Amino acid sequence: MLFDSEKPSLGREYADGEVILREGEISDCMYVILEGRVEVVVDDGGLQPFHLAVLGKDDFFGEMSLFSDLPRVATVRSLGGVRVMSVDKRGLLRWLGDDPSLSMRIMLKMVDRIRLLISEVVCLRKKLREHGIV
Repeated sequence: MLFDSEKPSLGREYADGEVILREGEISDCMYVILEGRVEVVVDDGGLQPFHLAVLGKDDFFGEMSLFSDLPRVATVRSLGGVRVMSVDKRGLLRWLGDDPSLSMRIMLKMVDRIRLLISEVVCLRKKLREHGIV
């Protein structure tokens, strides 16, 4: 478990399909999923948003905004009902002070995501090469 999410009164609930954060917005908080699932998508200029991931209980998203002042890179919306807790930079620093191992768990999760994205880029590049595009 990445976070202690057992307190049922914590967090905000979102209905199915509701946008929790939107690509391009500026924000200074991340979210931890307490219950339910979310979908992460980006606008790649196509007719439908490009699906990046589905995240569930104890996953987190929006963490990049805590490390930079750049706009959000993806939109996150609920899949079914979901309950999330927002964490601002000060809250995260306090949390890290209480549990220093949390930083390692967050980094490992981010490393997993980077590895997955690299793998997907390599697969796409191979497909493009097979079609003579690259």
